[in-house]
Amino acid sequence: MASPAAPPPPAPSGVLIAGRYLLDRRIGRGGMAEVWSATDLELDRRVAVKWLKSNLAGDAIVAERFRREAMAVARLSHPNIVAVHDVCEHEGRQAVVMQLVDGKSLRTLLDTQKRLGPELTIHIGAAIAGALHEAHRAGFVHRDVKPGNILVTSDGRVLLTDFGIAKGLDSTEDDLTSDNVMMGTAKYLSPEQVRGKKLDGRADLYSLGLVLYECLAGRVPFLGETDADTALARLQRDPTDLGHLRPTLPIGLVNLIHRTLARNPAHRPQTGNELRAALLA
Repeated sequence: MASPAAPPPPAPSGVLIAGRYLLDRRIGRGGMAEVWSATDLELDRRVAVKWLKSNLAGDAIVAERFRREAMAVARLSHPNIVAVHDVCEHEGRQAVVMQLVDGKSLRTLLDTQKRLGPELTIHIGAAIAGALHEAHRAGFVHRDVKPGNILVTSDGRVLLTDFGIAKGLDSTEDDLTSDNVMMGTAKYLSPEQVRGKKLDGRADLYSLGLVLYECLAGRVPFLGETDADTALARLQRDPTDLGHLRPTLPIGLVNLIHRTLARNPAHRPQTGNELRAALLA
């Protein structure tokens, strides 16, 4: 008969979530949650723990939205989507345990470098277009594609994260967000999000188009004095021609990004895979 297993060693000091995840240091914080690097003591691996802020723990709608994000992403398996390992609760606060990505956000990269070269921009765009195709195929619209939700590792991998306001394409469940509230970040909203129309995956592709435009131009094409002005600007005018801002760019890339920024979704690439193939071409 096998001898009984030795008891696990006592956990080092630090907050222990769900008796298993030892928080190490905080590596980020957003409007809803803090992100910590942690150790999964059961599997002896490094993970990231996204922990709902204590002041929001009592908000049932926020907690449910947070939980649904984890359930949604746990169904997705793609090399360019940050994987979700577990969901748990600690001290009344929801926590999502995710793959720990050793890299920085595209936002950080753009804040330091201002503009990127066409090759890196195409690499980022193709990776995220592929990730979006998988999310859309699984029935989700991300609704918040922006540089802060794109991670780039030192070895060049690109991952999409934060499905916090993702919405099921055929969802009959409550959205948990009011119909007349624009979800997402004003600078990166699609025209149909600004108008409060029903969304499909092409809204995410438009937002990715804005991200790629910013990578190449060093700024987003629409910026107003307020978030509302910024959001509405895309309904009233077309972006400044990228080819004028940066004449050395390949004309095919310029035309593709402008096509992805068409106000009418029917005039954009129709799927993530179509956009990915066009970028790689």
